[in-house]
Amino acid sequence: MKKLSIMAFFLMTFLCTPFIAAEDSDFKASKGGISEIPASKRPKPIDKEKAQNAAEKDETDKDYENKSNTIKYGVPSEISALIDELIKNDDPRFTEEIYDVFQVTKNTSIKQKVLNYFKQQEDPCLEDYAVEVLNDPYDEKSDLVKACFQYIAAVKTKEAIPAVLSLIESENDSYFNDAIAAIGEIGGPEEAMFLVEYLEREDLSDAQRQTLMRTCGKMHAVQTWNKVVEVAEDEDENLYVRMYAAESLGLMEKKESIPVLVQLFSENDPNLRQYVIKGLSHFPDVVEAQETILQGIRDEHWRVRQEAIKTVKENNMTDAVPYLIYRAKNDSEKIIKDESYSSLAAVNTKEANEFLVSQLVEKKVGDGTKKKIVEVLLKEGHTGEKEILALAEECLNDDRRKDLRYAIGKELAKYENSAYDEICLKYLGSKDSTTQSLGLDMYKTNKFSSAVPVMRNIYADKKANSGVKNRIKKMLSIEDEELKNEKSAEAADAK
Repeated sequence: MKKLSIMAFFLMTFLCTPFIAAEDSDFKASKGGISEIPASKRPKPIDKEKAQNAAEKDETDKDYENKSNTIKYGVPSEISALIDELIKNDDPRFTEEIYDVFQVTKNTSIKQKVLNYFKQQEDPCLEDYAVEVLNDPYDEKSDLVKACFQYIAAVKTKEAIPAVLSLIESENDSYFNDAIAAIGEIGGPEEAMFLVEYLEREDLSDAQRQTLMRTCGKMHAVQTWNKVVEVAEDEDENLYVRMYAAESLGLMEKKESIPVLVQLFSENDPNLRQYVIKGLSHFPDVVEAQETILQGIRDEHWRVRQEAIKTVKENNMTDAVPYLIYRAKNDSEKIIKDESYSSLAAVNTKEANEFLVSQLVEKKVGDGTKKKIVEVLLKEGHTGEKEILALAEECLNDDRRKDLRYAIGKELAKYENSAYDEICLKYLGSKDSTTQSLGLDMYKTNKFSSAVPVMRNIYADKKANSGVKNRIKKMLSIEDEELKNEKSAEAADAK
């Protein structure tokens, strides 16, 4: 694409982009009110793939039964801790039991946790409860009301819109931010018009104006574009409101925003420049946006550099690789170096991959840097496997580099890969209990059959670490086998 001047680009987009304003005039702003409560419903069918993935994380055959019993018979603190674990593991296997607990519990904390659980599952089975709370939240605990807002946003409960709009207009400001965030997820053109009209109110705080700005962009509320441009360009406006206005201009994805954002990038405040980059990130195929992002990598302020480098990763901007390599080698800020490594691994070019691998084998590069490179290379999975495994083995033979050994083991344990069989055995063969435990983590992820005899030998070793032995006992169900052998012996004696 040939480079266009800003004026020429603006003229082209002006001539080629269809006007939306005319059709937007047909939309009238929504109004607040009492929401109609949706019909009650049971949880949706369990996602079989998610359930299988969750089951593979169980350490013993009894884990499923134990978790089910905890939900049915446990005290609130036990149920609460279990739901946290299920959310962490994205485990959908207990939706029916958890739903039934919700219907009978009087414990507010459990209700909140269950709402969070079904929010993650994007299951609308609790819409009726959440809408009922939002119709009249004033006697409920604030954390529970917040969970209801987040839940209806996640499951896209449009029936809740009247209640949410009423809470935006409420004199109780404590609901404002959560209500605005929810409307950003479930609202449409009519709700965007509501926000436009609300933006004109003179009694809004700067914080409320910031929230409105971000939401207008998130909703792609092009109806608000002229107003947002006006705010972004107003040097007398609150800085943070201008920042979020710049971000919103990008979120609306109107190409007319590009020359406005490019001009704003020349302003002195680095926070505003950072949010200009956020806005421009939504135009990855436009030369003017790309060039400004590349300039962001060279910005004097580290926050602007960081935002530009993140944008390179998100938009796979391969032209930025030389800039990233330079920053990885020379930047004064560790956070920028780390962000550069992450983006280099993600863009996956020959130049980027060769640089990262060279840093792994370079003796002068510190182990802290190598930890980060191992992390990003394994996450992306493009290259470096051989070098990472060699580095792990090198660290196994040098106790002065235990920190790097542990870091590599922790990263390897995250991924299922048959090529990790040998290094798993070597970690298990270490005399260091932490290293052995990391070997068990690799086994747990990959279930290497070759590791089982090694684990049994560790379990039989009287000098082995008790924590390691207990993990092996659970993983291999050794207790059940011992009990079975005892019963067989008793049966033989009886005969």
